[in-house]
Amino acid sequence: MDDNNKRSQYRYKNKNRSRNRNRVSKRDKQKRIQSLSAKESIKIKLKQVFLPYLSLSILTILLFGVLRWLLDIYLDILPLKEGYWDFGIPCLLSVLVVSIWMWPRYELLTLKWVKRSSSGYFFITMVLALVIPLVLSQNYLSKAAYEVIEVNSLNDIRHYPKQKYFRVNDFEPLKLESVSYIETQVISGRNFDSTLHIDYYIATPFIAAENIWLGSSYHTKYDNRADQSIKDSQYSAFINDSRHKYAAKDLSNISYFKKLKSSNSRNAYLHTISTANRQSNLPPLILKPETGLLADSLDRDFVWGFGSFFIGMVLCLLLVLAAEFDSQEKKSTQKHIQKRKHIQKQKPVKKRAPVSDVSKSLVVWFRSNKERPATLVLILTCIGAFILTVFMGMDIIDPLSRQINSVGGLTMDALQAGKYWRVVTSLFVHAGIMHLVMSLGMLFATGYILEKVLGPIRFTIAFFICGIFANVLGVLYFDMDMAGVWGTTFGLFGIAIPLVAFKIFNKKYRELFGGTIAAILIITLNSMFFAFINTLIYMVYYLLTLCFGVVLGVVMVMTQKQSLLRNARRHNI
Repeated sequence: MDDNNKRSQYRYKNKNRSRNRNRVSKRDKQKRIQSLSAKESIKIKLKQVFLPYLSLSILTILLFGVLRWLLDIYLDILPLKEGYWDFGIPCLLSVLVVSIWMWPRYELLTLKWVKRSSSGYFFITMVLALVIPLVLSQNYLSKAAYEVIEVNSLNDIRHYPKQKYFRVNDFEPLKLESVSYIETQVISGRNFDSTLHIDYYIATPFIAAENIWLGSSYHTKYDNRADQSIKDSQYSAFINDSRHKYAAKDLSNISYFKKLKSSNSRNAYLHTISTANRQSNLPPLILKPETGLLADSLDRDFVWGFGSFFIGMVLCLLLVLAAEFDSQEKKSTQKHIQKRKHIQKQKPVKKRAPVSDVSKSLVVWFRSNKERPATLVLILTCIGAFILTVFMGMDIIDPLSRQINSVGGLTMDALQAGKYWRVVTSLFVHAGIMHLVMSLGMLFATGYILEKVLGPIRFTIAFFICGIFANVLGVLYFDMDMAGVWGTTFGLFGIAIPLVAFKIFNKKYRELFGGTIAAILIITLNSMFFAFINTLIYMVYYLLTLCFGVVLGVVMVMTQKQSLLRNARRHNI
């Protein structure tokens, strides 16, 4: 019996040992799985997010550099301003690359310390990491693609139309025949601070050179909210100081000259030269003096460009490694770990639509606006006109009033000269990209529902009637330079008010559209009051255009009420 008990105890101990071994092996397996999951997650993040971004960034910088060198430097067939090549297009290209190709990838990741969606952190970091080296690379390319050409006289510069830098030993500017031009611009910043920017351009002809000018410029800015007497004294002091600096300028330390290509500065100098009484069959050339060596400037730009690219990629790598997959992605990674043979073949599930769906979404948007063809055509016309005016020389960010008037803006001088068509063309000219976006947003807000009730023809007629009235009112009675559809949209808002008041819309849309109109008008008028507190004339102007729209809307309701009601009932609004 004792032997049997010992054997049973021995068997029991062996079973416990085998169970403990099984438990240990399971724990080891779990640890191995966890360690493998961490390694595999890093591999997936590198493979699916960082490495595509790295290769895409390098490809973007190289391809855009080749494209710019081919079209702008070698062939010189795309007459864009240098500011667009150096800053505008790189910013737009970086945003497009990250938002279209990288969005479906970094949407898979999430950050622990971010309570909401962490997509914004990845988007901003990736855009900055790409746009900074892209801008610096274009600055480097715009210098490295040219060499300093040594010429015997200034007239020999015309033999090198595609070159940019020249060294001339014998030159003498004729300062007694210099012409100047003063350009002022008011810019409103944060908290409605108004700043007056003053640019003073001086163009000086060279002796024994036909229509070749030396360019000098000076810039300052003042608080535009100060008293007029203070601003006048500051203005006079700046002009006198600039003239003194120009008279005392030493030209003996000039290393080489830079020939200005298409830019805002070159346009300002051309306008300055046009005031001089000089006749020439040759186009004017503007030369800016440069000191130092071009090679030293290239070395600095290369170091800054390569360093910014390296730092940006490191920051993106750290951000990607610090992120985790969301819950759906964690489940998929666990499945990949269990099936290690198929890890490389399988791809994580993408939340966002692929790139091909972006074009499909645009097609769907156009199809959904079939019931609003007039609004769609007007928006596309404004966009097309804006692109055309940019190619005509208008600045895309913050154009000057001179540039706006030269591409179709409406002024009192244009009306007195008999250019009456500008009353219509000025509706499609906008003062920069932000002005265009805000104007099109208000136009779409009014046309989204209003065109369904009025119909495309009546809506188009109302658009041009309100626009012509707003332009004529602004020019004749308020002495303003007119551009854009802001006054037109206020007139269309005024037309919508009688439609809401006379219950053309059903109850749901009366509350929705009426509340939208009231909110937009209150926000716009309040912002105008604080932004233009010294010139309340803008508020009076927009209120008059609104009242004109109200009168026009009342006339429509009185004469065509049944037709408006039928359109509203047909569209269930």
